[in-house]
Amino acid sequence: MPEGKNKKFRPVFGGRLSGTLRVLGNEENNGEGLLFLGNYMALDHSRGAAVYLDALKPHAVLICGKRGYGKSYTMGCMLEELAFLHPAIKGKLASLIIDTMGIFWTMSYPNASETGRLKNWGLAPKGLETEVFVPAGKVEAYRKRNIEVKPFSISIRDLSGSQWCRVLKIEEVSPLGILLVRTIESLREKGHHYSFEDIISEIFLDTRSDPTTKGAAENYFRAVKAWGLFSKEGTSLSELISGGRTTVLDVSPLENENVCAAAVSILAGRFYAERLEARRAYEKKQMGEKPEGKEFPMVWLFIDEAHIFVPAGRESLASEVLINRCLRQGRQPGLSLVLATQRPASLQPDVVSQSDLLICHRLTSSDDILALESSRPLYMQESLRTYLKKMGSEKGAALIVDDHSESVHMVRIRPRRSWHGGGEPSALEPYAEERNEEMTVQRSK
Repeated sequence: MPEGKNKKFRPVFGGRLSGTLRVLGNEENNGEGLLFLGNYMALDHSRGAAVYLDALKPHAVLICGKRGYGKSYTMGCMLEELAFLHPAIKGKLASLIIDTMGIFWTMSYPNASETGRLKNWGLAPKGLETEVFVPAGKVEAYRKRNIEVKPFSISIRDLSGSQWCRVLKIEEVSPLGILLVRTIESLREKGHHYSFEDIISEIFLDTRSDPTTKGAAENYFRAVKAWGLFSKEGTSLSELISGGRTTVLDVSPLENENVCAAAVSILAGRFYAERLEARRAYEKKQMGEKPEGKEFPMVWLFIDEAHIFVPAGRESLASEVLINRCLRQGRQPGLSLVLATQRPASLQPDVVSQSDLLICHRLTSSDDILALESSRPLYMQESLRTYLKKMGSEKGAALIVDDHSESVHMVRIRPRRSWHGGGEPSALEPYAEERNEEMTVQRSK
């Protein structure tokens, strides 16, 4: 039985599961724009009523749990639900996931491996219409593996001199850092896009640096060019997302975490800015004025391995944008943020305190549990450790803390309808397949 002030249950109208309906994140939801998360898990671990998350309003969600217990799987379920919404609602939303592990491209395929389990839930396998983007320099490598992808790049001009120093791990006050900042800021002041060749030319025009420093700067930028992530113009937001689309941005080929953080910072900042403009236009329209500019959908930004981008004890290139804009202010203009991590103790503490929905799978590390306990709300009648102990070790089980309704729920997450690419490999898998074939042959005899 759910706890807290919100004890209202509503009948399901046109729902996929019969019975009662519990909507997390929005008490006023009338049954539209719902994401089916799973079912309540009773103390005897039997399945109870359906649990849904509101998608009409923006949310800040933190998903955590130890490896192999369902973080990425749950993110996939949420992406599926957003993709399967009614077209009238879906068209106003756009989903993009920052895929650090290269596992979400499989969502375009139906989950044929769990047909029986899906049937028990009243569901059927179904792939998503997704568009997968990878760093432009890595496109051919994916296509050789028969994975259809599109090129993604960031405009070189989007990074300041200071940010380039952080990406390249160069001290700003060193001779090389001073040259780099001076060069980049000089080009940015001209107000137009520029290429790596333009940067290198500008470096050698500098009269205050020695030839050795100039040569080192040139080598750095030639190495960056080989990453295949940066270009003169960059990928436009309209190419990347639009209403009703599900986009996977696979950054797994990028080994440099600073580069990944820079990409996330730029994208999240642009999403936030576009949503601010869209919100202003909406308010003008409500007041009877003619809005200016194009519409921009409400964005659901999913980020796996979130501790890379908002780490505890230090700032990454993405920390300021994700925490100060997306988490603290993003809901007002219509930007949802979903972060997943297996290491809550390695997250910036504000991530926990600013999230309005916590989905916690199994955790066993004391440090991780304490990190979540530090922001435990008063309406939780027991400690997080106690709730997790009651939940047990079942994969897919989750403790959900909904700050909107000030309630706590124990839920079994539903099975994926699209193919899950994040399962751990096993040395027994080939043997199991061969053994199943042998048994099939024997039965046929």
